[in-house]
Order: sequence, then structure tokens, then C-alpha cells
Amino acid sequence: MRTLSLSTAVLAALLSTGCVSTSNNGSAADTAAVNAESAKAQTLFAARLQPAAGVVTSTQADNQVKVSFPGVTAFSHDGARLSDELQRQLTAVVESLKGIDYQQVTVLGHTDSSGQLAYNNKLSQQRANQVMTFLQQQGLTTAQLAAEGRGPAEPIADNNTAQGRAANRRVELLVRFENDTASPTDAAVSAN
Repeated sequence: MRTLSLSTAVLAALLSTGCVSTSNNGSAADTAAVNAESAKAQTLFAARLQPAAGVVTSTQADNQVKVSFPGVTAFSHDGARLSDELQRQLTAVVESLKGIDYQQVTVLGHTDSSGQLAYNNKLSQQRANQVMTFLQQQGLTTAQLAAEGRGPAEPIADNNTAQGRAANRRVELLVRFENDTASPTDAAVSAN
């Protein structure tokens, strides 16, 4: 593990000084360096968010970090307007992403199960779009944002109680970092 960290540090130093040039000849060391940088970005992002009360991160498959806001009333019943509390949390997410390489932030909008399914699917998309617009206003680029409405399909609480329905009216973020199959830092050492 220490050797990989040292190798990654040496490769980063070589890249920054211009002693390494990019090419399409990837190697296992190059892939390891990409994975190490991705892991470093994920870890830094999660660490920056740790002090933000009401924000929980979890590592997912495919180099993604899921950001959720348990205990935050994100939306009113039948509404897509962001609560002030959610706006504060989203601002913390944007601040935590500054200076970190990431590929995309996907906003997942959710509803409770009351009402018609078609209506809830539309409402969840509206919620995701509202959050995406807010993130754009805070400085994230449109090209790195996506919004998906999930409707009532993924409840985290019991929809038979008012408290459970409120918890299910939520938004989550999936932040995708550099994919280990992509290799923008594929490098081959060249003599300068």
C-alpha cells in the first residue's frame, strides 16, 4: 500500500513537472494511478462534508459517492420548492466539490407513495430539476449535472406514517468520480 502511495506521488510529481507525457499506451501502473486519484478525490470530498450536520455520504459502486440528507425536510407534501435547510446542505456539497475532479452529479428526486403513480413520478422529476437548478446557481456546470425522478419506488421509511412519508420526500445526490476504465492520465515516461 505504501509503495502504491509512493508511486502515485512520484507519478503526480512527474506529471506536474512535465517529465511525463500522455499517450494511449496504458499500463497497470497507470490504471493504479487513476484509481488512486479517484479514491483520493472521493475521500477528500467525504471528509470535507463530514462536519456538515445532516449530510451523510456512502461509497457506492462505480466510483460514486451517495450524498443523502436524513432528517432534513427537503420538500413539503405535494411540493417541489427546496426548503431553506436543504439549500444550506446543498451549498455545503457545492463548497466541498470545489477543486475536486469529478465527472457528474446526478440528482435523484423521490416522493412518498400517496397519490397517483404518474403524478408522483412527475413530481419527483420536478424535485430533481429544482435541485439541479439550485446547484447550477451555486456554480456547478450544466454539463456535469443530471436529474432523475424516481417517484415512490425507493422508500427509506414507512409510507403508512406521516413521519415516514416526510422522510420519503427527499433528494439524494450521486457524485461520480473518475472511472477506472477511463484513462485521461495514461502516461508513459519520456526523457526530457
